[in-house]
Amino acid sequence: MKSIILITVVICLGCSISGCGGYTNSNSNNPQAAPSVAGNWQFTYVPSMGASSTVSGTLTQTGSSFSGTMTITNSCATSGTISGTISGTSFTATLTETSPETITVTGTISSNYGSANGNFQVMSATGICASASGVSGTWTGTHTTVSGGGGGGYGGIVRPADRNPVQLALNLKEDAGQVTGTATFTNSACLHSVNVAGTLTGLNLELTGDAGTDGSVVLSGTTDKEGKILTLNSIVSGRCQGESGPVTLTKMQ
Repeated sequence: MKSIILITVVICLGCSISGCGGYTNSNSNNPQAAPSVAGNWQFTYVPSMGASSTVSGTLTQTGSSFSGTMTITNSCATSGTISGTISGTSFTATLTETSPETITVTGTISSNYGSANGNFQVMSATGICASASGVSGTWTGTHTTVSGGGGGGYGGIVRPADRNPVQLALNLKEDAGQVTGTATFTNSACLHSVNVAGTLTGLNLELTGDAGTDGSVVLSGTTDKEGKILTLNSIVSGRCQGESGPVTLTKMQ
């Protein structure tokens, strides 16, 4: 009897080690998600000589290829397109400005795909951008968002010039640069809860909301790189236009 019990134990241990009964490693059925740069980004380009410029916009991705339409500031062009491929945390891309100007971009993305950095070189440039031909430099990028998980909650105080302060709470969700949510006003004479929608381009946020007969509101300004602080101007139309004013909103933990 003891021999039978011992043999049974040995067989069970052997199964647990060698995978008897067709055991399959669960990791083989759950491959890691493909790396993605999809979302809203702000890039700062610093040439070896001259002033830096900002490139911002939303990237979309299919497989290992990504692309997007960019808004450009402090450059010889105001807009352009970017396209490239990503492999692991490395990528190559071409930024084509509308002036025209063609820039080769290479870089590395952080392991959480929230920031990036690298080098660039202007390969060709004509017209008003001709002087930039051959210029090279470095760049950094930040993946910005105003939502976390299912949404992002922010709170702050609107401070009108000649009215009592109004408390404002924003609950936002951002998807590929498109932002939706609600703005809840406390102590306002007119506004209460307003559905808002708008865009996040780089660090620039703009939202509009219509409360019908109670008026409308435009919230415009910027977010910090971490998406934790919104520095906005609240412009109210209608009966409560006197409640317009600046507001700093902090993300609630």
